[in-house]
Amino acid sequence: MKTENLLNSGLNIFAAVEVSKLPKDILEIFTAQKIPYADNDTLCLIGHGGRDLWDHLTHPLNEKIHPIDNYSIKAMQKLGANIQILFPHQEWNIPLQRIGRFLNISRQSLLGIDINKDFGLWFAFRGAFLTREKIKEFKYESFISPCESCETKDCISACPAAAIALSGESLKLGSCANHRTLKDSSCADRCLARLACPYQREHQYKLEQIQYHMTRTEHLKKLSSYASKKG
Repeated sequence: MKTENLLNSGLNIFAAVEVSKLPKDILEIFTAQKIPYADNDTLCLIGHGGRDLWDHLTHPLNEKIHPIDNYSIKAMQKLGANIQILFPHQEWNIPLQRIGRFLNISRQSLLGIDINKDFGLWFAFRGAFLTREKIKEFKYESFISPCESCETKDCISACPAAAIALSGESLKLGSCANHRTLKDSSCADRCLARLACPYQREHQYKLEQIQYHMTRTEHLKKLSSYASKKG
């Protein structure tokens, strides 16, 4: 399986682990959702960091056909027929953050979303699959969230909704959603706190990329479900 082809597709984050080495809590989630992991040898998680993937897509994007998900699925399918795609998937809810943290792809940030050592806040998980092939295990080097050593914590002062708390406290998602859904909100199509983060800023998405993700219909529907919640 030539996983290096993923890199050439803009999917520049890749990790693999033997299914038998996955933590118990992750396997329990798989079992509860009847995911056929027992018949496979390896779990692979892929993602992208920075702007490269965006430049591989055909623009303008047609949101109705889930362009980024479809692109990622096609890239995985090109690896061979002997894979079981777990994400993106309409039925399964894969614990991407748990798996990503286990493979040292990411750590939790003050913003609630995960942060990557090489790309900072400017990365995303794009696919996960099982395979019967025994792919060489690859986990990234363990690291501590950069938020822990950040002296300025510019994200906190940049957030107009005062939704970001200090380390150890949860993001006030309701406050964030309420502010974003205000008329003429300064965060309607971008996250000012995320933009203020100085860590790996050189990988920051293009504005059009940020606006696409922040204004997708699916994203806005999820946002509205939090908007009435306080705190």
